Amino acid sequence: MFCPNCGEKIESPNQNFCTSCGSEFQSTLTPEVSKAYQPITEKPQVPSPVRSVPVYESKSIKVGGPGPHSKRCFAFALIAIAFFIVGLIFGFTIVLRILMPVYLYPYLPGGPVLWSVAFVLHIVGLVFGIISRVNSGNAGRYEPSNALEKVGSVFGVFGIILNALPLVLIPIMITMPIYDPYTYF
Repeated sequence: MFCPNCGEKIESPNQNFCTSCGSEFQSTLTPEVSKAYQPITEKPQVPSPVRSVPVYESKSIKVGGPGPHSKRCFAFALIAIAFFIVGLIFGFTIVLRILMPVYLYPYLPGGPVLWSVAFVLHIVGLVFGIISRVNSGNAGRYEPSNALEKVGSVFGVFGIILNALPLVLIPIMITMPIYDPYTYF
């Protein structure tokens, strides 16, 4: 006996389903007597279309040492902090003149000229701090993550903050009246 759907041989006479294709038999099958030999041709099985889930590529991990953006980020951050220190030295001399009596240190330079120099130095330091942060962003985008870029980024933020504070304080300090014993009214 053979399955009428796929032509597979049926093992037991009271079988209700084909073991190969799973089709149900309508009635009990009667043994089929073949008059002539007919070869069974199988249809080529076409694979069912496979539904695939789109695979997204993960972010590639960049391997390597610090690149040029990381090095520039760190260098500009150090320059920004150096400009803060130099500007602080120029700006602090007038504060020392206010705090120290003139008879202890009479030749201490000071005045609005040094504060103007300090103001310009802090502006340049602020620009270098901003350039450091820009290079930090480029390093994060184009280079592998490394310690030099992270330290440069943090120092760049410190350079921006430290140079921005005197830019606010110097104009306030210039407008304050200063006691100068050498100035007579």
